[in-house]
Amino acid sequence: MPKLSILVPVYNVEEFLPLCLESIINQSFKDFECILINDGSTDGSLRILEKYAKLDKRFKILNQKNFGYGKSLNNGLKLAKGKYIGIVEPDDFLHRDFYKTLMSKKSDIIKCGFMNFYGKTWKTFPERVFHELRITENKNGVKTTARISKDGTEISPKENEKIFLTDPTIWSAIYKKEMLEKNKIKFLETAGASYQDAGFQFKTFASAKTIFCLEQPLYYYRRDNEKSSVKSDKKIFAIKTEFDEIDNFIEGREEFKEIAKACRFRSYNWNLNRLKFKEALKFSKTAKSDYKNSNFNPNYFVKEHHSCSHELKFSTKHPKIYTFLRPIFRLKNSTFRLVAKICHK
Repeated sequence: MPKLSILVPVYNVEEFLPLCLESIINQSFKDFECILINDGSTDGSLRILEKYAKLDKRFKILNQKNFGYGKSLNNGLKLAKGKYIGIVEPDDFLHRDFYKTLMSKKSDIIKCGFMNFYGKTWKTFPERVFHELRITENKNGVKTTARISKDGTEISPKENEKIFLTDPTIWSAIYKKEMLEKNKIKFLETAGASYQDAGFQFKTFASAKTIFCLEQPLYYYRRDNEKSSVKSDKKIFAIKTEFDEIDNFIEGREEFKEIAKACRFRSYNWNLNRLKFKEALKFSKTAKSDYKNSNFNPNYFVKEHHSCSHELKFSTKHPKIYTFLRPIFRLKNSTFRLVAKICHK
């Protein structure tokens, strides 16, 4: 029985697949199985998977029809035998000590930072996942707030709800399989890649007693794959479907209701920025309707001192107007990033 099961959902990524699989084979942590889920690829991806399965007996191929991202990972979860589950996107790759570092901890979820990777230039930029998280600590009965420590910090999601506002980078983490099974956590089996990571992250965070947070960037996330679902203007309403599922999952658990609303409208803001103007305008109607029915106070974002708090507050209350004003907000954000970069130098 391996200690770790690594799931790799594969669909038409022959260009990037060898680098991904090489980085898994060369992990310093050796006690794992790697389940390669070929989701009906029509390019040379299957041939590459077969080559690596012959090279290393830890690699196992699940060859299936094109079911989509969610069902692929659910099928992988059914086969997984490890105590912990890891997920690797097939166009990304790993630092040699990625799993050695994560598996040295004992929380329900162990999560780290990542590197933004640009394959055309081979440049990397670290992403600090928890940089805005102020954790709550109880010392002698007194609550205090602090940043994540240099060597990582174990937190309780119930006591530190801002962890839910981190981006859904489900691949920069490992999950205790027992926790997933006990809480019946699965991916939505919507068609294709439909941002199922948003629902999976929230459900796992809501189910975990503890999460170990480590800023060290050990996962390399490819930013310039033109076929990435993030760059697609299709599936306009997929993010709403994910958050409707989250609401069903936390039914009866009042402690997560407010943060679920905050995550919904933060993701709606991301969706409005992702889409082209015509599609964003369509989605803005849904965003406005959900806001009216939510009883959510957008001042939540300002109270939490989020870096884009006033933008989030505005887009939540006025999504249609925000769609027209997106260029202004983008200019403001890019200016702030440039100033911060200059000051950092």
